[in-house]
Amino acid sequence: MQKIIKIACLLCALTACSSDSSIKENSSVETEPKVKVDISTSNLAIPDNRFSNNYQVLLFGNSHTSGLDTLIQTLIIVGNSASEVEVINAGGGYLDNNSSQQRRVELLENHSWTHIILQGQKYSQSGAIDYPTAPAKTWISKAKSLAITPILFPEHPQKGNAEEGKRLQQLHLEISSKQRACVAPIGLTWDDVIMTQPKLDLHQLDGNHASLMGRLLSAYVFYEVITGNAADLLPY
Repeated sequence: MQKIIKIACLLCALTACSSDSSIKENSSVETEPKVKVDISTSNLAIPDNRFSNNYQVLLFGNSHTSGLDTLIQTLIIVGNSASEVEVINAGGGYLDNNSSQQRRVELLENHSWTHIILQGQKYSQSGAIDYPTAPAKTWISKAKSLAITPILFPEHPQKGNAEEGKRLQQLHLEISSKQRACVAPIGLTWDDVIMTQPKLDLHQLDGNHASLMGRLLSAYVFYEVITGNAADLLPY
């Protein structure tokens, strides 16, 4: 387990909140979100809420966020018993989901969040199709306008897919190069653990969703991005 945590620590230090990326966005034509969100179009700096004693963390996404809220909350409390911590998984599906957008806006505006984790950017498993990233950029901009730290959540790779993690990391780095945000290196961390600790079962039987071990690995990454503290300093 210590080896897993150290891999997560190294990758977070290298990539998590690198907002000065020179990666260029792909040339696909983007569509505007179906429901307009009245926000500034400026590219604000990433609000730094790592060293708060009152962590208020919101998750948007689909089934890949299931169970992460409890694990992240537990890790932050263990790392700082004096802190107040609330982690809420609001679900809502993909980031371009029209039916949940208004509810999400109200959640963002009516609570003093310190961080938001954004999962659910659509992508092509084959890499052949470029899906619009405008909705993700809209949520990032909205969060920053409210002094919330936005954290993009590239999904972990499906079992047996050695390219998916890197491709999703690249996609989210491209988004952050246009609208600055933290990018949690979930897929890269999974790739390294799968390579160095192949006997660990990070997936559920469907080969897609994370097992408890896989969710814990992702939670370690988010713990570091949210708090700025090293996960390998957490007690066993």
